[in-house]
Amino acid sequence: MIDVRNRQRRRVNTQKLRQLAEHIYTGQSLSIVLVNDREMADLNLRYHHVAGPTDVLTFDYGDGQSEIIVSVDQAYSRERPAHELALYVVHGILHLHGYDDRTPAQRRRMRAAERRLMAKLVPARLRSR
Repeated sequence: MIDVRNRQRRRVNTQKLRQLAEHIYTGQSLSIVLVNDREMADLNLRYHHVAGPTDVLTFDYGDGQSEIIVSVDQAYSRERPAHELALYVVHGILHLHGYDDRTPAQRRRMRAAERRLMAKLVPARLRSR
């Protein structure tokens, strides 16, 4: 089961994000929560001890229960916000499936997986300007 909750003011096509996640998430239950930068900064400080917002936070609670928190403000600060939102969801799911991006080699592997999934699942109009 995949649930998408919008806890910020911008209109976001939550149905499209849920459909995207359904194609690649293999756990039992995933919650995708859309927040603004203020809430994301609070969460980033609380869980990672880093001041300021980030684009995505991922939590695996065990027993197939996971959560991805996405900053919509971060996506809207980019040139293609719909593309960024999709990318943040893909990035979060890859973390849940064992990918990491701490070292250069891990980042290369993760970026390659992101590119493959985005090319396969995200409409071309969102991938190009």
